[in-house]
Amino acid sequence: MLIRATKSDIEKYMDFAYSLAIDQMRSGYPLFSDGISTKAQFIKHLWSGFEGKDSDILLFVSNEKVDGLIQYFYMEQDRYLQINGFYINGDTERAITEFIEYAREDFAGYSVYFGFPKKNSRAITALQNSGCELVEEAYHDIFILKNFVAQSESTDVVKVAESNFFEFRKTHKTDEYTYWNSDRIYKTLSDWSIYLLYRDGTAEGYICARNGEIFDLGYRDTIFDANTYKALVTAVLNDLKSQGRKHLIFFNEAESQTAALEIGFNCVAEYVLYVKNI
Repeated sequence: MLIRATKSDIEKYMDFAYSLAIDQMRSGYPLFSDGISTKAQFIKHLWSGFEGKDSDILLFVSNEKVDGLIQYFYMEQDRYLQINGFYINGDTERAITEFIEYAREDFAGYSVYFGFPKKNSRAITALQNSGCELVEEAYHDIFILKNFVAQSESTDVVKVAESNFFEFRKTHKTDEYTYWNSDRIYKTLSDWSIYLLYRDGTAEGYICARNGEIFDLGYRDTIFDANTYKALVTAVLNDLKSQGRKHLIFFNEAESQTAALEIGFNCVAEYVLYVKNI
């Protein structure tokens, strides 16, 4: 059974939820077992779900006792709902099934997104059995910037600003599941570090990062190129180092994982994203 959490519930089950959050076999995304996230950040994250205008937290009750919590947020105008906290101790399959039924009642017409580490095999099995569609697989990688020394950048790499955003827009590849499309990025352009790599006057690749995370890296002809990848990531690393940031997060695809490890990323989890249209 799922019931809406109260303030006293959050206080009572905070430590229990954290013990699940740092176990990849019993939690979902965002990840708190990555070696850089702290308990203080988890506490802030959980309270934000309770206090937020467009978010909520549900208690999962199994065999007459609380067996976990599910946190989510939604954007009504986009008909978008995302699980952004899944901390279940035991009956993961039933928790997911009940949440989908809950979403059908309160969020009909929405697309519901579930992100999990592959180690949570029970959750993945439940999502598959519920007819959810796998839309993304990636390696969750982190680059620690503490000992990073800024490197020289290729002269072919150009920073994107408002004046040349149209060049990025022409190169930027998205699909129906991409939230951060070119229009949304443009509206918040000052929050982003975006670079293009040119060859013979043509933009061959792009990268866009925000808040210490690379959200997208792509190529004009969609064919992976290790040299382009490394040049673009280096530009972002230099940028983040100058900002005083401590790390860079990137969800790498299989084709770029070798290059990512060569640069200095470390893999903390394998990530999967499923969607269910309610």
